[in-house]
Amino acid sequence: MLQLELSSAMFTTAAILLGCCYFFLQSRRNAKLPPCPVRPWPLVGNIFSVGEDIRAQFRAWHSQCGGLFSLYFGPTLVVVVSGYKTIKEVFVQRGAVSSDRPRMYMNEAIGMDETGIIFASGAIWKELRSTTLQILKEFGLGTNMLADKVHEEVEICVDKLAELDGEPVDLQHVARVSVSNVICNITVGKRFGHDDPRFKGTVESLMRVAESSRGATAINFLPFLKYIPGDMFKAKQIGDNMNRVKDLLVEIVSEIESTAGAKANEDREGNYVFSYRRREHEKMQAGKKTSLDYDNMIKTIVDLFSAGTETVSSTIAWCVLFIINKPSVQVKVHEEIDREIGQQRQPTMADQARLPYLGAVIKETQRLASIIPFSIMHKAAEDITIGDITIPKGTALIPNLDSVLHDPEIWGSDADTFNPERFIDKDGALIHREEFIPFSIGPRICVGEALGKIELFLFLSAMFQRFHFKAIDPLNPPTLKPNIGITAVPAIYDVICIDRFKNNHVNV
Repeated sequence: MLQLELSSAMFTTAAILLGCCYFFLQSRRNAKLPPCPVRPWPLVGNIFSVGEDIRAQFRAWHSQCGGLFSLYFGPTLVVVVSGYKTIKEVFVQRGAVSSDRPRMYMNEAIGMDETGIIFASGAIWKELRSTTLQILKEFGLGTNMLADKVHEEVEICVDKLAELDGEPVDLQHVARVSVSNVICNITVGKRFGHDDPRFKGTVESLMRVAESSRGATAINFLPFLKYIPGDMFKAKQIGDNMNRVKDLLVEIVSEIESTAGAKANEDREGNYVFSYRRREHEKMQAGKKTSLDYDNMIKTIVDLFSAGTETVSSTIAWCVLFIINKPSVQVKVHEEIDREIGQQRQPTMADQARLPYLGAVIKETQRLASIIPFSIMHKAAEDITIGDITIPKGTALIPNLDSVLHDPEIWGSDADTFNPERFIDKDGALIHREEFIPFSIGPRICVGEALGKIELFLFLSAMFQRFHFKAIDPLNPPTLKPNIGITAVPAIYDVICIDRFKNNHVNV
């Protein structure tokens, strides 16, 4: 038995090495591939060439090689796509053949390969995306109905912060719970108290997945890394935490489906589960082929819950962090809200046009924070030719959104600093630029973009209306250095929320 295991291990190792050699030789024969900035190592390729500061490294390689450069992660060819013009050409103009997904460990970790709206490809993904957009539209996307769901959670969040009475708080944790509840309300028609231990544990699991996601990237290309003792690449941690999120959502779905009975296909409850099940039932009754099944529903809910929570809550945390590092901006936000809204009511979506400076602060936060700096990997479904360069079918593609959102040729020489005025024109109106792509671009643009914009405006307008945010030590505010995995999140920090309603709107 031992000899058999040793033989299998040797065969696997030899196969990997031969595969690496094949790909490396192919790269040298094929002069049409994008240039590779550094020579890949046998077996691991360029994985260890990236270093800790992936943003700075990709920026340097973009400058060295141009809009397209090749890397090898293990034996897999990866092409990094940088610069607005090149990103638009690859992911918009060639979007029909650049929108598949490569194998992802995040799905494998919970036993749901190639399912869900984020990681599925081809016809399955198209049907899930179309269905999800239809359901969100049905719920009133862009109308007061969906905004009202967000507004309910905003009021609870603001009250929760007010109860602290100036005690320091981890704002990102509060934001995660609040935004998670918005997604729960929309998908399964249920919300949880901020102190509910089961829900708090699930939200904390989401945070730990985000923290360990860089290890998942390595496992995507070198699957044997998940077997290394000591969980060096966080495979077990990712699997355990993703399963906690999945298990909670499966339990909730089971509860609502068991109590709904015959109403399951009538969509009376106004949540994603019932709308999805109704569409699934209608297609099955009509004898149509469909990917709308239980696994894809559960995984899509997990995707919406995970991605929707992390991106919006991190943007809120970044916004307050930028503000306490540049207090003059907060003064202007308060002046605008006091002048246009006052304190008698919370802002609504109808007030958005009246608060252009706040809109600029939100846009500048999204631009500078660049929450998903390299989006989520795509895969070429066919050969893609850009000029004299050919990207082969099956190549993994990384959209370097950072290269656009931090490009000094687009945003000016101060592109690495927080400056909301770059989004305000000479007449005080909000500027909208096509290069502003925090939600990505092309067919894979974030399905929750419209909901995310509603959440960011309603949460931040209400929070700034009610509070003055202050660093515990104003002379030494928290660091702006991000923790980068799939997302770029701020380091954990506490902030003091001073209730402006109690202090007669005096900026302190």
